[in-house]
Amino acid sequence: MRISESLRTGTLEILHHKMRSFLTFFAISIGVISIMYSLTLIYSMNFRTKKALEVLGHGRLKIQPKRYYQETTSMDKKEARDTLTLEDALALRANFPELPMVSPIMANGAQFSHGDFNSGEYIAGITTEWKKRGWVYKVRGRFLNEHDVASYARVCVIIQNGGWFKKPQWMKFYGWKDEFQEYIKHHDLLGKSVQLGDNLYTVVGILEEPPLEKNPKTFLDLEGWEAKVLIPISTFQRLMGNDNSWGWGGGGLDSINIDTGKAATVELYKRRLEKTLQARHAGRLRLDVKDFGEIIKTKMADKHRDMYTVLIIGAIAILAGGIGIMNVTLATIYSRIKEIGIRRAIGATRGDIMAQFLIEAMLLGFFGGLAGILISMGGIQYLASKGDTDMMMVQWWMPLLSVLAAVLTGFLAALYPAYQASRLDPVEALRYE
Repeated sequence: MRISESLRTGTLEILHHKMRSFLTFFAISIGVISIMYSLTLIYSMNFRTKKALEVLGHGRLKIQPKRYYQETTSMDKKEARDTLTLEDALALRANFPELPMVSPIMANGAQFSHGDFNSGEYIAGITTEWKKRGWVYKVRGRFLNEHDVASYARVCVIIQNGGWFKKPQWMKFYGWKDEFQEYIKHHDLLGKSVQLGDNLYTVVGILEEPPLEKNPKTFLDLEGWEAKVLIPISTFQRLMGNDNSWGWGGGGLDSINIDTGKAATVELYKRRLEKTLQARHAGRLRLDVKDFGEIIKTKMADKHRDMYTVLIIGAIAILAGGIGIMNVTLATIYSRIKEIGIRRAIGATRGDIMAQFLIEAMLLGFFGGLAGILISMGGIQYLASKGDTDMMMVQWWMPLLSVLAAVLTGFLAALYPAYQASRLDPVEALRYE
């Protein structure tokens, strides 16, 4: 029997039993919708993780002095300790010149003032190495340079949030606005003087972030709360480092961000860096060394768990559709026993009989998969239009793979019924009433 004839026969059989076919389509469609959704999310997650790691670096470490609340015993809390200093960061840079980045940061709160506008802001003192990782900005003006750091220049750079390219639905119920960001968005401060604490600074640059949907840093969110006003670390140390009015100061570094270049070298440098710092302070320095790789693994494990849960639901729905196809095929065989006997009597082989029922079942899977693709693409487009960034990464192979899964389900589900049909004795089949 020719394949074209089997396709025609199978299509007529599906059309003849519309309700039975619809129920089978429905079960297959549910599975295909779940698979399409899962594939889109998993691809989006892996793509955005890769982009985030390219920007943030694969070998990231963050060295911080251990806070008092992190100590476990009262003795440790009372014990005198050294602070992490700028000289420590310079020593690490000198001892490990091969490291792609050694970026010290001092941070504190200060009053930001321009004209009649006043706002309490988080200020960071940095070196030029700050821009070596996590750089996603469009620059207006310029960034801080070595001369600014060496000359204790009273200059600053402001980071302007990128906002949303298309606000998600939940933003309609979120009324809070950042007054500082709203102000700098509507007032061009480039080249202007602003007051930070008790001193005037010249704004030499504006760093414009990309929209949140296109900002790879926001996906993993490893760096936490970042300062939006940057000044040279030397200036910060001289004018703001000892100001503890906000409870954040203390004269020492807030952290040293390290990039070892590769994830494989993190553990090695983690030991070396800690050993070097402890040697400089004779063991009086309590450190909290964060491995970004471990944080990433934890975040990715949570995301994978969610994605695979959805994928399992899709697989269960596809399985339910396969069971439906098996039932339909068995029912079809019992209603067409005499037809099978006639076909065998006029020369059809067992392979022809199997092929006929397998093709019919695969058609059920194909049409159910096609319906699932159309519904899922409509749903994905709707979610994307509402600002769901994960739904903007549908690839051409996802619908193809989903339909193939539906067709394969139909094929596997019909194997046993088709085999049973091919084994029917022609004489007994002809006698069947």
